[in-house]
Parts: sequence; C-alpha cells; structure tokens
Amino acid sequence: MFSIYTLLLYIHILSAVLSIGPLFVVLTVVKKMRIASNDEMPPYIEAFKGAITIVKHSGHVLVVSGILLMWHAGYHWRTSWIVLTFLVMFASIVFLARAFKPTLRTYNTPAYNQQQFVSLLQRKTWMYILLLLIMLWLMVAKPILW
Repeated sequence: MFSIYTLLLYIHILSAVLSIGPLFVVLTVVKKMRIASNDEMPPYIEAFKGAITIVKHSGHVLVVSGILLMWHAGYHWRTSWIVLTFLVMFASIVFLARAFKPTLRTYNTPAYNQQQFVSLLQRKTWMYILLLLIMLWLMVAKPILW
C-alpha cells in the first residue's frame, strides 16, 4: 500500500524528470536548426516552444509537490538546502521567463541571424540545465550549510 508521502515523492520525481528531460531533446533540435534552411525552421521552433511549455508546466507540479513533501516530512523552511533550492528556483523562473521568448521572437525579423539565434538558444538551454542540476543536487544531497 502506498503512503501519501510515497505518492507525493513519485509525483515530485516524475515532474523533475519532465522538467529537465525535454531540455536534452531540445539540444538535438537546436543542433538540427544549425543546418536547417529557413523553410525548415518553423517546425523546429514549434518543437522547441513545445518542449519549453512542458518544462514550464512540469515545474509547476514540481513546486507544489515539493512544498507538500516538505510539509508532510516536517522540514523547516529555514533549512539551508530548502532556502538555497528556493533561491535557485526563483532564479530559474526569472531565467526561463527571459531566456527563450525574446530570442524566439527574433525569428523572421531584421534582427534574425540563424547562427547567432541557434547559438543563443543552445547556450541558454545549457544554462537552464545547469540551474536545474544545481536544484536537483540540493534536493538529493540535502547539504546542511547553516
């Protein structure tokens, strides 16, 4: 029989996988964008946007399930790894909001340069993956720093 904690943990882990997994798929899409013709770009851009949407919405589930796990397990809000996780999470939310949309909006505008566009998407994807991996480490290692 599953406990509520086990169910919440399963939901939390699944949402963590869904919040980072599509980013690795995005990296292959970005690689294909580098050599794609202008006519081939729209499906790649839509795939990129779709993956970011999945990442964003699974992040919502991740936050809610994480808060419920904290409450159920009795962790204190001032625990160092929780505070740091929330700080990195807020940084990742701001980053996600500002990283991709402005870049994607340059497509088919005078400011669009395919190689710069693709390089920027790739760099920002890796930066976001790094932020998520830092959060993942904090949640798994649970370092007590104060």
